[in-house]
Amino acid sequence: MLSAQQDRYDRLLQDLIIIDTHIDTPWYIVDEGYDLGVAHDYYETDIPRLKRGRFGAVFFGVPAQPQEHPPHLWVQRALDLIDAVHETARRYPKDLDVAYTSADIRRVHRAGRIAALISIEGGHMIVDDLRILRDFYRLGVRYMTLTHFRTNNWADSGTDRAVHNGLSKFGREVVGEMNRLGMMVDISHVADKTFYDALEVTKAPVIASHSSVRAVCDIPRNMDDAMLRALAKNGGVIFINFSVAYLDTKGWQAFSGYRDQRDREIADLMTQQAGNPKRYELKRAIQQRYRKMLPPVDYKMVLRHIDHVAKLVGPDHVGLGSDFDGISGMVPAGLEDVSKFPVLVRGLLELGYSDTDIRKIMGENLLRVMKRCEEVAA
Repeated sequence: MLSAQQDRYDRLLQDLIIIDTHIDTPWYIVDEGYDLGVAHDYYETDIPRLKRGRFGAVFFGVPAQPQEHPPHLWVQRALDLIDAVHETARRYPKDLDVAYTSADIRRVHRAGRIAALISIEGGHMIVDDLRILRDFYRLGVRYMTLTHFRTNNWADSGTDRAVHNGLSKFGREVVGEMNRLGMMVDISHVADKTFYDALEVTKAPVIASHSSVRAVCDIPRNMDDAMLRALAKNGGVIFINFSVAYLDTKGWQAFSGYRDQRDREIADLMTQQAGNPKRYELKRAIQQRYRKMLPPVDYKMVLRHIDHVAKLVGPDHVGLGSDFDGISGMVPAGLEDVSKFPVLVRGLLELGYSDTDIRKIMGENLLRVMKRCEEVAA
């Protein structure tokens, strides 16, 4: 890198705020006793690596996958994972601070700590009760993904059968209540019609917390150009998912070919080895074996998705939502964990992006949307 560009790179890393809108580590904390404060050589996130990645803030995802947890345990599962975020911040106060507002993120960043925020992944987890939604907000949840992989009682998922033609009447009430609270509406995972219904109802910008683009990788989990234009008109932002299966068409084809078999192997293992303290290590070995079946994909594919959005609708409408610790190790070469995020800053510089636009993509776009949602609520 030329000296002038190296100077820009060094300066940017000193003063920008890097924000990832979707990391799934809490389930490892709860299920495996994973210590976020200690450096690890597996999974993609821990505090030492967040520091090396120059992070300003992380949204930790809270999922209760409906295929793994029965409905009567959804709220309990959510509470367990939310508690894990708060307790980790309590254990490591010099490193983490739970943030509730966009101003909190800036305050924590100025203090040299990392802001930890919470998101609910899947509207089924409010068990069709706006009181639970409000309680989640009081506990620090600052966005909710309207669906997960399955259609729920009020919103259609993009990877399941459509039964509501988008959002039901109650689903529209959920979006309205999220606006009233100041909770960001997340349309990752939803069916296309659900996305457009949410835009019709919302009074605030929406986000796609961990999705990529169909123009580069044409799969249901990603967004097409018409959706991106509608998202931009709404003032919203798409945050690019780092999964090789969502970045690259050949990666998706390979993953789709083996996913069911892999998941059966893992399910059988977890049943047969239920009392084995090393069962999660054995599970990772299965994931890594299948990961080797994917085609080579590197971090430049993430840049390609970012560049497509920026050229189509502008750099105000794209950011980073890695889905780390939720994508079974299917990470791009050169972007294997949170410590590697600065490679994207360097890549954006090489693509000719201005300092202002790089700051937006790396974190400011999220702060803008979050602040606007707070203003709408107020």
